[in-house]
Amino acid sequence: MSLHGCASGLLVVFAVVGTAFAQDSEADKLKKDAEAAYQSADFAKCLELTTRVLSQNPKDHLALYLRASAHVELGVVRRDGKELRLGIEDARESLRSGGSNEINYYLPYMYGMTSLANLEGRKEHAEVVLQVGKSVLDRPNLTPEQRANTFYQRAAAYIHLKNMDAAAQDYQAAIKVFPGHLGSHVGLAEGYVVAGKPDKALEAFSHAVETFPNNPLVFNNRGLFLQHQGRYKEAAADFNKALQIDPKYAVAYANRGFTSQSERNLPAAEADYGEAIKLDPKHPLFYSLRGTCRLSQLNVNGAIEDYNQAIRLDPQNPVAQADLGFAKFFARDLAGAMASFDQSLAMNAGMRYLNPWRSWILVLQGKVETLPQILEATLKRPEGERDWIDQLVLFLNGKISEQDLVKAVDKAETPALKNAQLAEAYYFIAERRSQAGDKANAKAFYEQVLKTNTVDLSAFRGAQFATRAGN
Repeated sequence: MSLHGCASGLLVVFAVVGTAFAQDSEADKLKKDAEAAYQSADFAKCLELTTRVLSQNPKDHLALYLRASAHVELGVVRRDGKELRLGIEDARESLRSGGSNEINYYLPYMYGMTSLANLEGRKEHAEVVLQVGKSVLDRPNLTPEQRANTFYQRAAAYIHLKNMDAAAQDYQAAIKVFPGHLGSHVGLAEGYVVAGKPDKALEAFSHAVETFPNNPLVFNNRGLFLQHQGRYKEAAADFNKALQIDPKYAVAYANRGFTSQSERNLPAAEADYGEAIKLDPKHPLFYSLRGTCRLSQLNVNGAIEDYNQAIRLDPQNPVAQADLGFAKFFARDLAGAMASFDQSLAMNAGMRYLNPWRSWILVLQGKVETLPQILEATLKRPEGERDWIDQLVLFLNGKISEQDLVKAVDKAETPALKNAQLAEAYYFIAERRSQAGDKANAKAFYEQVLKTNTVDLSAFRGAQFATRAGN
């Protein structure tokens, strides 16, 4: 769970270029409205308005800069490389058209390149950001804020390159030159999280809180850190403070809800997710979170309703499709579950963890002739390279025994991972036994799943539904 209060690495750290807009120019009015749309995170509207300006004057450097920023923001949110590249190209063109003296025009370019590096795993994009950042920082006449913004963007590139010391130095340099640089305070803390230095992270988060005592974002983000550390009461206190400062801060409601869910206070969690949805009904993640909370309470119809809404708002999200598939599976809509799982995998081939569930659906549907299509990828791997997903696929295809499956769990690297794999093993053993008519032993295995207390696993929820149904 990660719901930060800022929309992105651009929006939090700099205002759009403060141009004086002439009152008698339609293009200037459109750019002013585009700036306002961008600042309110309505990036689609910003794109629409700036494109209208550029259709009349393709070299309007301010419109190009604004459109570049909006493209990059949307590319980050949607994890869309094409959108990021459009933003990068607009940023380049804004520099060519407006001249290299507009320092802010470098920021969407740097942010876009780092985001593309993160999306594609290509370090050369981040290395370009380091070169650009150095060339900008070498200029003698930067304002403190411009220097801080550049340090901030370069630090993000260092994080991609796993040079955490250099990233921390850039964040600290930004704070030194411009103490009110919110993004660098938060970035420094989160950089320490990535570096596995929780004590330094907490110190940096707390310094941000001291520096910005009336900003709900810093309390929200420290709360997220504490939540990840399992310090739920402290996390809830920070989310409460954020909501005290801004009662309409939807993200803090969602994060407080997740904290309650982590403590198994599911009614309180659902209520907070509901408040977040009221405040921001177009945020797909809020529906996904409430859907999962409802599913944990065995409210499968409510979960399906929420997941469908999340998909309507974000139709290209493979995780939302997978969530809907699980809810449909537990509702025994096997065809609908398979359709959702297939669509999720079509969007992201890395969602391999769905393959055991797809295999089992085919068994339940009596479509065993289709099973080899899923089994083939597993059989192609050398035996010593097969992972846990492969073991489940082999078991559900009748290629290994129950004993073999449980024995494969011994290879798990950590106790938590071993516990999760045991839960999945017991669940699918129970499913196989139940299908074979061995209800008594199936029930015993479902109960073993519940004893693992792996409450966030689909296998655990499946065992809940199965025992409630009296299998």
